Amino acid sequence: MSSSTTRRGWLASFGLLGAAGSSLILAACGGDAAPAAAPAKAEPTKAPAAAAPAAPTAAAAAAAPTKAPEPAKAAENVEVTFHSRGGPPTGQEVILYEEQMPLFMKKFPNIKVKHEGFTGEDYVKKVTVLLASGSIGDAMWTAIGGGVIYNFAAQKALRAMDDLVAKEKFDLKQYYDGSVDGMKRDGKLFGLPFKSHPGIAMMFYNQSLYEANGAGVPTKDWTLDQLVDNAKKVTSEGVFGYYPLLTQKTVLALTRAHGGELLDAEGKKSQLNSSQAIAAITWLYDAIHKHKITPTPDKVTELGGDAKGFGAGKIGAFRTGTYFQLTAQNEVKDSFKWSVTVHPKGPAGKGGSDYEADGYSIAQATKKPDAAWEWTKWITNQESGIRLGEIGGTVGGRPDVYKSDRLLKDPLRKIFLEAMETAQAGRPAYNTRFSEYETVMQDGLLPLWQGKETPSKSFIDNVTTTVQAVLDKPLP
Repeated sequence: MSSSTTRRGWLASFGLLGAAGSSLILAACGGDAAPAAAPAKAEPTKAPAAAAPAAPTAAAAAAAPTKAPEPAKAAENVEVTFHSRGGPPTGQEVILYEEQMPLFMKKFPNIKVKHEGFTGEDYVKKVTVLLASGSIGDAMWTAIGGGVIYNFAAQKALRAMDDLVAKEKFDLKQYYDGSVDGMKRDGKLFGLPFKSHPGIAMMFYNQSLYEANGAGVPTKDWTLDQLVDNAKKVTSEGVFGYYPLLTQKTVLALTRAHGGELLDAEGKKSQLNSSQAIAAITWLYDAIHKHKITPTPDKVTELGGDAKGFGAGKIGAFRTGTYFQLTAQNEVKDSFKWSVTVHPKGPAGKGGSDYEADGYSIAQATKKPDAAWEWTKWITNQESGIRLGEIGGTVGGRPDVYKSDRLLKDPLRKIFLEAMETAQAGRPAYNTRFSEYETVMQDGLLPLWQGKETPSKSFIDNVTTTVQAVLDKPLP
């Protein structure tokens, strides 16, 4: 996120109001009456003294009227506003909200949920303005992508959830560890996973095209060399056997397939010029310019984009994320037979992946954290995650969602499950400038894909220096 849209000072005044309660314990006690002494000798008759009252029996005590208990105090009515990326009237997520809000309010009649959505392009800007003006809602959509959750957490705009988790012993194991870890910063939890996928870990392929050209059916057990050999069989005039998104995410996945990382464990140092990253970049460069199985950026534009190119049968295999399933269905229709596999493996024995997750977080400024917490748990629960998949979106970041019988009716989701079970943990930029980090890297490497430069050590060193300058910037 650009620093021009954030200001630490805007958020310094936000706080959290708490309330404490107390209880009283009441106790009662009693005693027995002493017996009267017998007279020593006969005396003139006197009027008998009044007898001491007998001690009450247990039965009589039990029958005595008791004070009616105080009526239970009704739960206070509250309104919770949550902000989402993707506002009305369209979008799979909006359909889910409209479905789940009345169900939640039926379960919690004292909590009214109000939805305020913004488009993906405007979301961060709109929320930043709300934060600056002190009019932010109670809960909000956040994400690992672009460093959104880390940026807001670093500015103290989000409320840590650790005390809420501990208070009710809430089970975080309901979610994938990698998704939960992606919601943390400096060891504190700032969100629950709303949906999650294993990054650019999948390869959608035109089965009809591959089989017709004797290339077989792509599998996760292919090596990168086998991928190149079979993609060559498919490649012809105007048709390319293989295309990966030419983004930072693909470079990361290929680097991991070669056994490396693009960032150090702290997220402060670029490793773009490591031997593994250079090998990954060189492999991709060769796929475009040496083997010619991958189109240049200009060629992709001529095809109408990656999705259109795949749908038109001009791209034989496409490295992307699980979210492409719906697009493939819409673009291909019945034109040819297609399927998906976990991406073929590199020298490190893996295809390369990266936990990505959207989450729901609680605003630091909310005065209704308990109600916001209930909504956050609800919209990230198993049913919400399954319904996202049934509606057509990326599913919730939970094993009980990915393994749901309702979703596994679709055979492709069994392959998505396999990729998710082995997904690699993310490494965010510590200074939260992940969007800028991605853009600078992609722009720096673009001349390679265009054929204007070669992947020499000196060239990649220069790009690494530019990327490191972004990582060296202070927190926004």
